[in-house]
Amino acid sequence: MTTLAIIGAGPGLGAAVARRFGQEGFSVALIARNRTRVDELAATLTAEGITAAGFTANVRDQDSLRTALEQASEQLGPIEVVQYSPLPAKEFMRPVLETVAADLVGPVEFSIYGPVTVAHQVHGSALHWLRSAGLRVEP
Repeated sequence: MTTLAIIGAGPGLGAAVARRFGQEGFSVALIARNRTRVDELAATLTAEGITAAGFTANVRDQDSLRTALEQASEQLGPIEVVQYSPLPAKEFMRPVLETVAADLVGPVEFSIYGPVTVAHQVHGSALHWLRSAGLRVEP
């Protein structure tokens, strides 16, 4: 079965994407920092007839992200589609002239290390990348 991984899964965009892909027969891996949120969303989707499971990870923690993706693949099948849309922390949004190099550690982990970790973890499958900005990358 084909699996969609939604990184940054929540009740808005993540839930809508999960429903759409789930209706097309995809299994859905919901990945976010909040265990309760992903478990509740997985239960709601399951009640709607969609195969879904929740996994926890912090996109700034590469090991937790890799572990969540491994667990999702083992439980639901190979991940072939990814939506990477976690919400950035408010402290990432600073005026440029008030930003120093040390302020960029979090945003770089979030915006670069996270997506690169995901791409390397799931690159063996026919990966299609969905991003809230509309980016789609195919190998």
